[in-house]
Amino acid sequence: MKLGQSLLVGIGIGIIMNETNELMERRQVFQQARLYADAVRKPLLVVGTPKQVAWFHHPGGDVTIDIDPNIDSAVPYQIMDVRNMSFSDKQFGASFISHVLEHLDSIDDASKAIAELRRVSDKVFVAIPHKTSLLAWLHPRHHLWVLPTGDGYIIEDRHLDITAAIVTGVGRHYG
Repeated sequence: MKLGQSLLVGIGIGIIMNETNELMERRQVFQQARLYADAVRKPLLVVGTPKQVAWFHHPGGDVTIDIDPNIDSAVPYQIMDVRNMSFSDKQFGASFISHVLEHLDSIDDASKAIAELRRVSDKVFVAIPHKTSLLAWLHPRHHLWVLPTGDGYIIEDRHLDITAAIVTGVGRHYG
C-alpha cells in the first residue's frame, strides 16, 4: 500500500472511531438522563428527535420535542422550539438534548435554550459533537461549538471565532 493510500485509510479509520465514540457517548448520556428522571419519578424531556431507534441511537423521552414539523422521526414528538417551551417550571426530572445546540444560530440562542431547559427540568444532560470530529467541522448547519467545562459549557461562534458565554449549572457532559 502506498503512503497516500495508507494515510487515507488511517484518516478513514480515525473518522469512524470518532463517530462511533460520539454515538456511544450520546447513548450513555441518554441513559444517565433516563435513570435520573426515573429516580426522581418525573418525566424525561428529549429535545431533538432520533431519526432511528437502534442500539447506537437514543430513543425518545416521555415527551420529545423538535422544531422541524417535517422530520421523519422514529418516535412521536411535539413541534416546539427549545428556546421557548410551553412547559411548567420543573415539570421534568431531566432533559436530554443531543447534537442540537450547535445548530442554533447564535450564542444567545444557545444560552436561551439552556436557560429554558434549566427552567423546565431538575437536571439537564447534553451530548455534543467534539471539536475533533471532521464531520462536525464539515457540517454546513453547525454554527456553534459547545465545549464542556468543569461545571457547564463554553459556547463559541464558529464563524466569528468569539467565545461569548459560559453557561454553568447545567448537567455535565459525560464521556
